[in-house]
Amino acid sequence: MELTIDSKPCDLAGEPIAVGGYAAAELADVEAAREGRSQEFTLPATPRNEALLGFARDPHTSGRFNASLHRAVLSAEGAKLLAGTVRLLKVSDEGYRIEIREGGARWAKNAARRVFSALGIDYHARLLPSTVSASWTDDSPVKFFPIRRDEYPQQNSPSDLLPAERILSVDDYHPFLHVATLVETIFAEAGYRIESNFTGSPEFRSLYMSGAYPSRDTAALAARMGFYARRLAPATAQGNHLGRVSANPSTTANSVGNIVETATPQTLDTDGEPIPELCNNGNCFGFDKGRIVFTPTTEVSVGFEYYLKYTTDHRILTRERLRGFDSVYLGTGADMPFTLANRYEDRRTDISPGHRYLAIVFDHTDGAQYRLAYTKDGVAEALWTEFSARTAQVTTPASGTVADPVLLIRSGTRWVRYAGDWALYDGYVTESGRTTVELRVRTAPERIAPASPKFFDRIYFYGAEEGMSLTLHKECSLRPRFSSAPGYGSAITFADVARHPIRQSALLEALQHLFNLRFHTEEETKTVRIEPADEFFGSGTTADWRDRSDFSQPVVLADIAPEIHESRTWGYQEGDGAVNRFNAGAGSPFGEWSVRTDSYAAREGDQVLRNPLFRPTLSEAGHYANAPSAQIMQVGDRDDVQEDGTNFTPRIVRFAGLHPLPAGERWGYPSGLAEYPLAAFHFTGDAATEGFTLCFEDRDGIRGLHHRYDRQAAQEATCQRITLSLRLAPHEFESLFTPGTGMPDLRSVFRLDTGGEEIRATLHAIESYDPQAASARCTFTRLSEG
Repeated sequence: MELTIDSKPCDLAGEPIAVGGYAAAELADVEAAREGRSQEFTLPATPRNEALLGFARDPHTSGRFNASLHRAVLSAEGAKLLAGTVRLLKVSDEGYRIEIREGGARWAKNAARRVFSALGIDYHARLLPSTVSASWTDDSPVKFFPIRRDEYPQQNSPSDLLPAERILSVDDYHPFLHVATLVETIFAEAGYRIESNFTGSPEFRSLYMSGAYPSRDTAALAARMGFYARRLAPATAQGNHLGRVSANPSTTANSVGNIVETATPQTLDTDGEPIPELCNNGNCFGFDKGRIVFTPTTEVSVGFEYYLKYTTDHRILTRERLRGFDSVYLGTGADMPFTLANRYEDRRTDISPGHRYLAIVFDHTDGAQYRLAYTKDGVAEALWTEFSARTAQVTTPASGTVADPVLLIRSGTRWVRYAGDWALYDGYVTESGRTTVELRVRTAPERIAPASPKFFDRIYFYGAEEGMSLTLHKECSLRPRFSSAPGYGSAITFADVARHPIRQSALLEALQHLFNLRFHTEEETKTVRIEPADEFFGSGTTADWRDRSDFSQPVVLADIAPEIHESRTWGYQEGDGAVNRFNAGAGSPFGEWSVRTDSYAAREGDQVLRNPLFRPTLSEAGHYANAPSAQIMQVGDRDDVQEDGTNFTPRIVRFAGLHPLPAGERWGYPSGLAEYPLAAFHFTGDAATEGFTLCFEDRDGIRGLHHRYDRQAAQEATCQRITLSLRLAPHEFESLFTPGTGMPDLRSVFRLDTGGEEIRATLHAIESYDPQAASARCTFTRLSEG
């Protein structure tokens, strides 16, 4: 045996030194990687040791040993058995008591100390619709996925042909962070590289966790300066020569007046109905020469949340778009152009006898002549009608069969197929009509002071044609948001979208729980091996150690069942609104999987193993009128009065890329595509995308994450631990902790002779190793198939 401190040899006592310390369970514990393993020794009080340890017994010594960092290496026959930092514990006449601590991986220490948002990920953007849509296809570590905040359903006006169109703003998306990039950065910043098949797999690289915007307790500010303002009545105005309508009381023409009109509690609207939620704390909301104004009691950083609902005249422009008031300007930095979707269904593929239709030629030019033909009673291109305008009302015969309408255009003396775009709508549709729009958006925070209050008279709606009408509904509202969260147009960095109040280690612990991961650190090469348990154990060299058993020491067999509970459940943190309502009506909790053991040796009771960070997320269709088949994540709780409409509890999802929408559906501004970003916790699958789940249980025929625990749970319920002594040379003991050398290591499957039978097993623990006797006392987990 040899011990060196700072590469200088020490004198050892005559008694044997037993090296201990390995437990497979610690590979699943991020905190254990931080602590490493340690061993205490007593060194004799020899002149050599006294010099190495700074003459610690001398009270007048000039320097204390523990005042600086020292490293020690314990070896035998050239094999390194223990290496790490050394500290002096105590001194006596008999010698020096020291401790060598090996491991304590820097990545684990950093992750436990550093806040999550401190990760050095290069990301800079502005919170704009273009940033949102670009994130779906670029390699950015931040992607913005659509969410729907839990709310009670709203009633549409009975006069609307279609439900109100919800314009998606940046507030309808939330930042999600690429999990693989997060994990790689945690290790890279500590100087380690990852060796893993799992973290390079499509499954892992599709994972994203929800981000979080900066937040603070705004209750005091809201109590001093908050307000909630609404309109008293609808207001209507026509677009000017630029197609604009202002929200400015100082403008007499083409204006709907102030965007909101009162914040006084218990005010009745012009219909005599009480307006709910009105408040005006500190009388900070008021009027100045007819203009609404916010005057804080002290300088403050504040953004504003607008809820706008209006009805606009429209004209059908294309099969995808309507022309009308489709954009709004809320002041400097808050110019929000969007588009009005044409949600009327094109009936060209599904016409019926006895029905009236509207034909529209979108690329019509004056003087063009059209012929509309169809297949009538099996005869192709039978004449239906001829017309020369942009639109035409047509009716199919009351009897017979009709199908395959075709539009022809006169070219000289011939009729040829029309190459431009056209459509056929139900007869109740007219070229011009009215559409109701609703929009909720937060503006970027700005500094406002009593001497420089905020006026709201620069707002206007635009994008329409001259003379088109806009009616602003009385449901419009305005309120200040004192949160430091970014708003429309804000400059954002990674730190701005990663403000979870957690340490970096919380993410690693959560991932370990989801996928039953094992983390093995090789300090010498700064390599961290990460794999799920089933892929980790058994991935090393298969070792035949049947001839290594030392039967001079007892062989102990023990069931594993007494270590576990009779029932165990893997799941997530408690869900929020949508998940709780689902669980109330379902037979089993969403995301949970339970397993029971039949062994009477198991501990009584249930053990619930919840993910330390994430909650489950339900996705639902039918919430976005333009694309009702889109599965959108539901977040928040409509009954939680603390909801601020900005952040929600951490989630983890998989991103399946842009997913095609059915015919006639399109995603909203700014993409306008017939596809949408599919990110979900659980997706049942369809013709375009295979189903996937992050539930622990099997659901909708999709295998759950429990498959990462099935083998372990079966072994724990039915198998044994075998403790025995093995004859191992020092270099063989050393190789157990250095995978990849070609020799057996802690990942290997071992063939062992227990004296009664031969078994296959994995290494569970090393109690001690005596290098002088070349004897290791080990505990193995018997494999169920062995």
